[in-house]
Amino acid sequence: MTLLTLHAVRLLGFADTRSVAARFSQDPGVVESQLIDAGVNGFVSHSTFAGTSGWSLSSLGRAENQRLLAEELDSAGARISVMAVHDDFGDINTGVVDACSAFQLRTSPGDEAMDVLIGALASWRPLEAQLSGILPRFDGYSDRLLGALKHAVQDTAWLTATDRDSFHRVWFELHEDLIATLGIQRG
Repeated sequence: MTLLTLHAVRLLGFADTRSVAARFSQDPGVVESQLIDAGVNGFVSHSTFAGTSGWSLSSLGRAENQRLLAEELDSAGARISVMAVHDDFGDINTGVVDACSAFQLRTSPGDEAMDVLIGALASWRPLEAQLSGILPRFDGYSDRLLGALKHAVQDTAWLTATDRDSFHRVWFELHEDLIATLGIQRG
């Protein structure tokens, strides 16, 4: 079982093989084989819900993912650097959560909330560059966030929707990636 396959399932929550493979640009055939093996080992399960099939992580799989992430972090000697990025992220996160809530609740967030999201992306970019230099799997969040903001000009659903790579969905995944990497709880 590779770290990236198991971690993709964790980050995506429930996803088909193609989505799991796409998350870290892996070969779908290889990922399918890894997922089947992970299922045999009790790390993941495959299920169908409301006409959608996908993989999800078991508690055993979550523990294995956590073990692999800790191994990766220690091997890279990156714990202090990732902790510093997480601390900086926390300062930005509150504004993003408030802005996304305003959009979800339709409380006329206007330009101010959009400015918060644009500012969050600008603040995240150098942190991503720093983090990707030691853990390359973090590369790409900025591009995904920017893509969501560009789409939001025509369709504000790209800010908070759960059925696409919206700003909120990508930000939530990024937060999960950081806390999973550090082995801490969302706070």
